Amino acid sequence: MDAVTWALLATAALLVAYNWYKSYLQEKAEEERIEMEIRTQKLKAENRKKLYRDMSTKELRQYNGENDQPIFLATRDIIFDVTTNPGSYGPDGGYGVFGGRDASRGLGKMSLDDEDCDVRDISDLTAYEVETLDQWIRMFLHKYPIVGRLTDSVCGKVPQEWIEQMKDEKARGIDRSILPGGLDDDNDGTS
Repeated sequence: MDAVTWALLATAALLVAYNWYKSYLQEKAEEERIEMEIRTQKLKAENRKKLYRDMSTKELRQYNGENDQPIFLATRDIIFDVTTNPGSYGPDGGYGVFGGRDASRGLGKMSLDDEDCDVRDISDLTAYEVETLDQWIRMFLHKYPIVGRLTDSVCGKVPQEWIEQMKDEKARGIDRSILPGGLDDDNDGTS
């Protein structure tokens, strides 16, 4: 092989090495970006947990996803943290009207009307609407953390089915109790 061939081979080898190194650096930067995003999301989740407590409907209003706030919603006096689903419950989400509000009536009636939010009395819902609301709550219980309870409660007794579900979760090491005093054997959630 002559000098020109060697020069071409060396140039090709350098280009391959350069492209490999460039690709390696891009992958490394992407891995670091992902790790930073994971750390940021974990920190945000830990900071949200500091907000977990019982609160009034007035206090709940500030947690609607605006101005970098978490997104909480309440239904049947249980407050859920739905921040992980901003596409649904955030200010621009399909169910965004429920962010920071009591969504009991709206969920039961399958209504996104503003006048169906923060209506605390749901005694006039039909049996079908109550079942619809309970289906939403069952989904929330499986999918989202419980923040606390509304302190200006009007919905009444916690359904026995939910108490049993929470007892089962507690037995498996998951304690998401919303009941005063926890889930001991003497507490049936009616206090």
